[in-house]
Amino acid sequence: MRINTVSIKDIDEIFRLESNTFKKDAFSKNSILNLIINNTFFFKLINDDISNEIVGFIIIIQDREDRVNLINLVISKQYQNKGYGSHLLKYTLNKIKEMNNIEVIVLNVNSKNEVAIWLYQKFGFRIAEKIENYYRQKKNAYVMILNI
Repeated sequence: MRINTVSIKDIDEIFRLESNTFKKDAFSKNSILNLIINNTFFFKLINDDISNEIVGFIIIIQDREDRVNLINLVISKQYQNKGYGSHLLKYTLNKIKEMNNIEVIVLNVNSKNEVAIWLYQKFGFRIAEKIENYYRQKKNAYVMILNI
């Protein structure tokens, strides 16, 4: 597996992964295009053993001078629970730490997504608050924060 920066030519594959993972809560293709153009980091995890397929991605945007927002972390279903999410998150956290002005990373996660919550907690994120009916499907979200 290798990690590269996402480009506009990846939009169809990223959109497919996004849609398969989040269904009705998925970003539109236009939103993904905007995130490809306007991001701090947008990395893809590539299976370079066989097909160079994108098996996951992570999107980070800087939303304040001292903070970045982890917008999305997706690993394709068949590659989950193999350490790839940890690998991609660790790589990205190291890139964020190289930005001298960033003190906080924030993210929103479905409050029922125990695997994702566990992953973020493993890296030091803590639950800061709960937001009722955050997602289109009226599911709740946790705001998680990591001070760096």
